[in-house]
Amino acid sequence: MQIYNSNLLDHGKRFYLAIAAGLLSALVLGIVYGLISSVLRVQASIFFIGCGWCIGEVIRRTGRGVGTKFSILGALCTLLCILIGDVTAMAGFKGLFSLIIDPSGWLVFLRAWAAMFLSTNINALLGLIMRAAGVYFGYTNSAIY
Repeated sequence: MQIYNSNLLDHGKRFYLAIAAGLLSALVLGIVYGLISSVLRVQASIFFIGCGWCIGEVIRRTGRGVGTKFSILGALCTLLCILIGDVTAMAGFKGLFSLIIDPSGWLVFLRAWAAMFLSTNINALLGLIMRAAGVYFGYTNSAIY
């Protein structure tokens, strides 16, 4: 059964496997953060640093890739995790699926997200810093150097 032996996969197949694993981990971690944040009504942006690290580790271990495309994949998956987490925290689990079904609501969400994080208080600034640090960890942990 050589098809399931990940040591025999070439570079392109490992990248596709890393894409699938990164997207799945981003989806799961984003929903988990969003549900915890919406239930507890507290914003714990430090969680996104852990999300970036975990997504980077998943991509690095599944893809075993060398190069910047694995790092960019880690950063993009972490950014997707942040967006999913924020949508779920703001609109709930039901709101996440309504945005998936009806994409016209994305503009309204992006305006509300920008208003929330571009305000002039320290919490908004710290939230943006934590999200940027999460993307950085997703970028740096995704590839083997």
